[in-house]
Amino acid sequence: MVKERIGLLDSLRGLAVLGILLCNIPIAAEPHSVATSLTLWPLGMEPASVAVWWVTQVFFQQKFYSMFAMLFGGSILMVGGDGAGADAGERRRILILRLVSLLAIGLFHGFVIWQGDVLNTYAVVGLLVLWARSWPAKRLLQAGIAVHLSLSGWSAWKLLQHAAQGGADPSAAEMAKFLGKVHADSVQYAGTFQQSFVQNARDFWDFTFSSFTTWPQTWPILVLSLMLIGMGLYKLGVLSGKASGGVYKALIGAGLGALAIVGMAETLYMVLPDHPWAPRALARWLQSATAPVVSLGYVSLMVMATRTRVWKAIPAVLAPVGQMAFTNYLTQSILMTALLYGGRGPGLYNRLDRPGLAAAVATIWLVQILWSHWWMARFTMGPLEWLWRLVYRGPMPLRRARGAATVPA
Repeated sequence: MVKERIGLLDSLRGLAVLGILLCNIPIAAEPHSVATSLTLWPLGMEPASVAVWWVTQVFFQQKFYSMFAMLFGGSILMVGGDGAGADAGERRRILILRLVSLLAIGLFHGFVIWQGDVLNTYAVVGLLVLWARSWPAKRLLQAGIAVHLSLSGWSAWKLLQHAAQGGADPSAAEMAKFLGKVHADSVQYAGTFQQSFVQNARDFWDFTFSSFTTWPQTWPILVLSLMLIGMGLYKLGVLSGKASGGVYKALIGAGLGALAIVGMAETLYMVLPDHPWAPRALARWLQSATAPVVSLGYVSLMVMATRTRVWKAIPAVLAPVGQMAFTNYLTQSILMTALLYGGRGPGLYNRLDRPGLAAAVATIWLVQILWSHWWMARFTMGPLEWLWRLVYRGPMPLRRARGAATVPA
């Protein structure tokens, strides 16, 4: 039972880390400020490009970030426990060391490899929510949902304020200045290794600093809400596949409903002439507000797949990817920047349209699935997982004993 539960969580991590890549790669291919835009995408609006944009926005964007943050909340309980028991102090020490070392890794990842790092935020927020481990599941869920609803409500209020002021896009002069900054950043990313390195580090610092100093700190607060929800769902057994079939069917229904709403909003914005501000703002707000619901619908589909003879092959394929999710996440950043940033490889920054990026994502998915299966058949954990655990647990065996199970208890 333990192996099955951990296998499910690994499958969910594998799904999340693969799904995140399709959302991340446009940010590695173009300046962040235009990477997810329909109309400001520097390579134009060819039908194939728009189709990839629509699929990404409806089915992927924010859904897999949300899933990974909830799973991270569950991992805090798996590593640190609920604060009770004779080993509570030791588990707390290991958890704190794990999060502090993750913060260092995240800062290195963001400054040196790719500016889209989320690990530093996960570590900081994790150090905060670890003190809520002893809360009952209901309290964790109530707190997480309340924070998420408050953040969504604040975002809606800001949109309504802007709409009351006319809801217009920036003036022509402001837009020209903005596009000039986008072009200047693109030149740096597409330039020499030193230029792309410096621009990456500058953008990472600007985003990270503003995330924690600009009120309200929407990104850390969003992560906080999702981690609390994940902790509550883990305690209830929802993330480990222990809930009833009725619970998962209800979550699938809610997720599909939320997907339909977001899909209609994104489609409306896409087909309207001139793609006005109001439907764009509504679509973005709906996407963010409903992302956790859709994520839990995906989680539930995975759980139901494990319970059927036909579909259980899907979680089985994804489990090794999730067992080495840390390695795969960081490897994705290395591959993206090697492909796109100047001075590191082909230098395709600002040259690869969305269909080409989607093809690169599909190739990386295939490589990481095959690589993860090969590696986990021979070793107990991913290579970077092993190095990370040396920091907070000490030496552990890496090579799998002959005849040992593939999924470790």
